[in-house]
Amino acid sequence: MPKIVATDPIFAVADISRAVEHYTRLGFEISHYDENYAFAQRNGLTLHLNCTDSPPPGGGLLYLHVDDADRLAREWREAGADVTDPRDLPWGKHEGTHTDPDGNTIRFGSPLRS
Repeated sequence: MPKIVATDPIFAVADISRAVEHYTRLGFEISHYDENYAFAQRNGLTLHLNCTDSPPPGGGLLYLHVDDADRLAREWREAGADVTDPRDLPWGKHEGTHTDPDGNTIRFGSPLRS
């Protein structure tokens, strides 16, 4: 059976320039494939940004396992992003969320602290 060696989420966006600016503020490094497609990279994660209307923007959902959800929430707030406060959840994670200008959502969580 072939082994899956990596995954890269793809977010549909309505405006590639706006998406690139947004993810740059969140600490991602950007490279462009062409005028409608870019890659946002951070800590080994590559997020594809695809300017398209098929599928329509706003349906993407990504979960990030992080070492400190509070610290990530602070960093993104300082960059001007709307972020829900991380909170302890029954499944053993301390989670927050961020939704980008196109309606794609990033949930992020770290282990509960004792």
